[in-house]
Amino acid sequence: MKLKRTFAMLLALTMVAGAAACGNSEGSGSADTQAAGSADSAAAGDESAAGEDAADAGEDAAPEDIAEIEVLFWTLNTIPQDVDLVEEAINEITREKIATEVNLNILEMGNYTQQLNLMISGNEKLDLMVTLPGDSAHFNSMTSQNQLMDITDMLNEYAPELLETVPESWLTGTTINGRIYSVTSMGDKATPLGFACRTDVLEETGIDPSTLKTADDFEELFAKVTELHPEMTPVATGSQKILTAPYLIDTEGNFVKYDGLGDGDNSLVGIMEGDGTTIQNNYTRQVYIDTSLRFKEWYDNGWVYADGANYKETQEALIAGGACFGLFKCFATGAESTESASCGYDMTIIQIDPSPEINTGMLRKFSWAVPVTATEPEAAVKFMNLLFTDEEIVNLITWGIEGTHYQVLEDGTIDFMDGQDANTSGYYIGDETAILGNGFLAKVWTGNSPTLREDTYEVNMNATVSPYTGFSFNSEGFENQVAAITQTIQQYRPSFGCGLYTEDYYNEFISKLEDNGVNEYIAYIQEQFNAWLAENGNAAASDTGADAAETTADSEAADAGAESAAETEAAE
Repeated sequence: MKLKRTFAMLLALTMVAGAAACGNSEGSGSADTQAAGSADSAAAGDESAAGEDAADAGEDAAPEDIAEIEVLFWTLNTIPQDVDLVEEAINEITREKIATEVNLNILEMGNYTQQLNLMISGNEKLDLMVTLPGDSAHFNSMTSQNQLMDITDMLNEYAPELLETVPESWLTGTTINGRIYSVTSMGDKATPLGFACRTDVLEETGIDPSTLKTADDFEELFAKVTELHPEMTPVATGSQKILTAPYLIDTEGNFVKYDGLGDGDNSLVGIMEGDGTTIQNNYTRQVYIDTSLRFKEWYDNGWVYADGANYKETQEALIAGGACFGLFKCFATGAESTESASCGYDMTIIQIDPSPEINTGMLRKFSWAVPVTATEPEAAVKFMNLLFTDEEIVNLITWGIEGTHYQVLEDGTIDFMDGQDANTSGYYIGDETAILGNGFLAKVWTGNSPTLREDTYEVNMNATVSPYTGFSFNSEGFENQVAAITQTIQQYRPSFGCGLYTEDYYNEFISKLEDNGVNEYIAYIQEQFNAWLAENGNAAASDTGADAAETTADSEAADAGAESAAETEAAE
């Protein structure tokens, strides 16, 4: 990864001018910000006092007052060549609006956690980053190790529009003891489990996808694919697992799920139907053993990628290379076009879970945070504010530059420039609208409904919200145990998650978890949960739903943001 170095303090103006070659763009009018903020402000054409102050500061700033921030996120594709061009376009806006220049550091997803660990441990400058669903890049892990800054006060001072845009119930997911440590991306959180597969091969099998409901049904599909294409493995693994949290498979073949209470892909704790409010160790559940035994059958039948326990890249890459047929994943609304672009084949997504739920885990899955190694935290929060409220910024970082990296079609959706594709475009990181700030402001890729953003917003605002959203547990006093438990899970889980289950190895896993204090740790979490329940009770579910409704009524932020793209394109 090429990390540009920050400006040294008090350098000559000529050095700053030279560094300005890292920025450019199409300026974003105030309407963009207000479209994602208060509907009343948008109608009146006024900006908040904080927004005016930030703009004035940007316009009046001398070159030496320009802050420079390092921003880190990932791509499912290869690292694009035209990052500098996109930085130039972004910085043309941010110099004026927030007196800041942005360096985009884009990593391939398989390298993200390792590189992030190296940067944090090496105390390298890193001002803004996105957390990942599991392991050491997860919100829980980073907050337990005091790696993320408390940004509550900075959000109030430098990002009031962001706070108007993101539903209050979503902000609770990344709040600990009343303090905000990151902001969840404003994207599709109601993402149900599905199976995406090559449409051409699916049609060859003659199996109606609407009949595929249980794991037994999918086994019939896998057997048929193997019969037709013995050179192809039916199921791709990604990040060392077949099935993503929070889903498991019971003895009858039903896909079941648990509420991980924000635990992420470590999947240690959870509550399932029948548990009441008693937190369980998911790895000691019979359903976890049932799932692992079924995966072993799949592995023995040759239905899952043989080296999955060691494979750390994306499932899509295996399909793109022709090695695999399909993959299990939690999919955003209208994800077919994204999967098709990433896999290089037309893909069909078969929805498995009919009732997706928004919970703390979903809200912590992808969130924007300021690491403790930040040297420009205020500038980072100002840029975060633009990521959630400025349509031009969102589309630049998501899709690149219009006319260079994409074109707008007659129906308002966008596509590659003529003669280009995912491999030849100078900037294509895939559809990361679920990650990059406010995805409801992003343009819609061709193949999707032009109203995808509005439709997705409606799905999310009307989705079931877990009654436990807002609960967060801390690991204070258990830091060493948590580190040992996490390391143990990372050591053993890939084997069970990819079909290499044996009873002896499983017993060794559970024994090591217990030796590392897992029972005491879960009891500590239960104490915190009991206290939270006593304070919040069953009102939590209705409260979070009311928060979302109140945010919608007060600001209509995402509606306005989603409509703004269509209106702008129509005007053009």
